[in-house]
Amino acid sequence: MRKMLTRFFVFMVIFSVFPAAGYSKTGYVSDSLLLTFRQGPGNSYSVLKTLKSNTPVKVIEEKDGYYKVELSSKEMGWVDKKFITFELPSFYIAKDLEAKNKVLESRIESLESSNTELTDRLSSVKDEYTQKINELNAALEEVKAHNTQLLESSEIHLKKYDMLVDQSKDILRIIQENKDYQKENQILAKDLEVLQNKNKSSFRSGMIKWFVAGVVVLLAGWILGSGVSSKRHGSGSLLY
Repeated sequence: MRKMLTRFFVFMVIFSVFPAAGYSKTGYVSDSLLLTFRQGPGNSYSVLKTLKSNTPVKVIEEKDGYYKVELSSKEMGWVDKKFITFELPSFYIAKDLEAKNKVLESRIESLESSNTELTDRLSSVKDEYTQKINELNAALEEVKAHNTQLLESSEIHLKKYDMLVDQSKDILRIIQENKDYQKENQILAKDLEVLQNKNKSSFRSGMIKWFVAGVVVLLAGWILGSGVSSKRHGSGSLLY
């Protein structure tokens, strides 16, 4: 029982401190109006201040056609519920739109600035790439000209190669003929050596024959000379 009384007491304290916590929501004072802000829910309560149109209030409790509200300054008071609307006033809508518009304008300015920077950068990059492309085209033309020279040079060298191939064929033929001639010369040299040896032998034989013949002739002459001389001596002796 004591626990139940304690819980009830705590509940009442909480309820008195937060009389309408579940009811709390934001409302606004209606347009074109100065609304009295009173101490209690009725015209008999003293006016604390007046609230201008579009003043935001936090509704805490409702009683006898009045709302208990809390201002942004944390002041508490009561206002006639007929002059409170829960729709966002056009003033705040316009103000919110104006703020959003300023944000958008700021973003547009930033984007325009970024766009200008990007345009300048793009122009610079375009110029750089144009210059690089021109340089690459010039280099390509040089490469093409060099390739043309190489092609012409290769054609000339190919013709020279063909000529050398033909000449090499002739050279091989000449070498082979030279080898054949060398063989023939070797054979002829051997034949010549044989002939020379034969000629030497023949010459020696001839010389001997001529020498023998000369000796025979000399002997024959000497014999004949001796015979004639004897005859002369004999006839001379007969005359005396």
